[in-house]
Formats: sequence, C-alpha cells, structure tokens
Amino acid sequence: MDAGLPKLLADDVVFSALKVSAAMGYLAPEYITTGRFTEKSDIYAFGVIVLQVLSGKTAIGGSIRTAFESFRFDDCIDTNLKGRYSSSEATTLTKLAVQCIHESPDQRPSMVDVIQELRVFPANS
Repeated sequence: MDAGLPKLLADDVVFSALKVSAAMGYLAPEYITTGRFTEKSDIYAFGVIVLQVLSGKTAIGGSIRTAFESFRFDDCIDTNLKGRYSSSEATTLTKLAVQCIHESPDQRPSMVDVIQELRVFPANS
C-alpha cells in the first residue's frame, strides 16, 4: 500500500505538468492520438518556444501562427521591440519554427538540423 502512494503522486505531478504543457501549446499533435513522446515531440515544443520568444506572447493562437507562416512580421513580432530587429534573422527563425511545428512529425527537422540552422547566427547577436 505504501509503495503505491509515491507512484500515485508522481503520476498526478506528471499529469498536472502535461495539462500545463497542453494549455501552453507545447504538446505535439501526435501525442494526443498516440500518448507517446518522441524526439519529434521535443522539436514541436522547441518550435512553439521560438514563436513565443519572437512574438513575446505565452500562447500562440491561430492568428499569430498564420501571421508567422505568412511572414507578416508586423502582425506577430513582439511589439516591445518597436520594429528594432533583424528582418533576416526573424525570417530564418520563423522558417525554422514553422518547420518545427509542422503537423506531421516526419516533416519536422531533427535537432541536428535545428542546430545547423541556428549556427548561421553570429555568436554575439
């Protein structure tokens, strides 16, 4: 009986973390159908985080996602930047993030590919 309590608590903590992740949009679509995490699930979450950083928003809704996919930066880049950002860097990061959040896991890049893409940025940007 005592051995089950830690498992129950651990499962509750994991479930709570999953609820938060789902609410924030980090969970890949395939997790909902399979219940399994893969490297491509992590790639999806990374793409969501990149879009959050670019937009300055914690939740990436449909209109922001569409603006990113259309490269309409005036509609999606963090307004606190007041237009002071590199358009080419925003384009590169947006392309990468959109690839990472592709609905199909097979269409998402690997983490090795992501790192290669990020190496185009100078170290002190």
